[in-house]
Amino acid sequence: MKLLFCVNRDIYANIALNRIFPALSQTRELPENELKVLFSESVAGTRAHGAALTYLRFYEQDLLNEFLFPQQEALSAIGTGRLKTFNQLSHCYQAPMRLISSINTPEVIAEMAQFAPDVIVSIRFGHIFKGPVLQIPRLGILNLHSGLLPQYRGILATFWSLLHQRSEYGFTLHTVTDGTIDTGAIVDRQVFPVQAGQSLFEHTVALYEPAAASILKALEQYRQGQTPLARPQAEAESAYYTLPTPDDFEQLIALGHPILNRAAYYQWLAQYQPKPNPVLA
Repeated sequence: MKLLFCVNRDIYANIALNRIFPALSQTRELPENELKVLFSESVAGTRAHGAALTYLRFYEQDLLNEFLFPQQEALSAIGTGRLKTFNQLSHCYQAPMRLISSINTPEVIAEMAQFAPDVIVSIRFGHIFKGPVLQIPRLGILNLHSGLLPQYRGILATFWSLLHQRSEYGFTLHTVTDGTIDTGAIVDRQVFPVQAGQSLFEHTVALYEPAAASILKALEQYRQGQTPLARPQAEAESAYYTLPTPDDFEQLIALGHPILNRAAYYQWLAQYQPKPNPVLA
């Protein structure tokens, strides 16, 4: 299969691709140019919307893309840590990657049509698939939503689950068949307990390795000529959430959920570091 990944250029999507690409390389039998990645750079205007979102964006994206990843790539084109940068993934798995301003421009549509993907996989992608884009993949589009659908459609679903003091949160893998947001049929939905005292980052990042496994399972079904079973969402239970306000962030912190726990964050960053050479140790 030819697979097009449309992802936001952040740590969460990077973690997911680090899980997905090696697994695909172990089983694929097609030419090496079967993987392609298109980046968005922000999700629904989060680039400039208050101090809390600017803070979150710095740790989710800017610190990695502007500082850490270039440093790691200067040391090694392929990377020897548990996690690879986007460019290292591109090099190791022959997966062209580029940043786009919109998925729906004639130029990008023509590029996708020429690549002719069997499946498009969306992970935290900042653009809405519309019109001609929906017709391009032979087998369809899968979107990974970091929230439980249909109750938490929209932006920062994990944030809203924590703010509403839910005991559970999770992710949903669903199809995309029209230009609406988070409304497609559910392929997989996994629920996890909310952890008292843990940060928004810790809850969010915990979703992406199990979610990557869910994506791999669906892709394997496609590869075998099967269509993953999907069930419609219950519209009566649906709710849509937009960007949190500064007051919303203050309430979340007051509930015992900081935006980011730096110790936990740095544990993830350490996984991009080269493995020590046992000969030199």
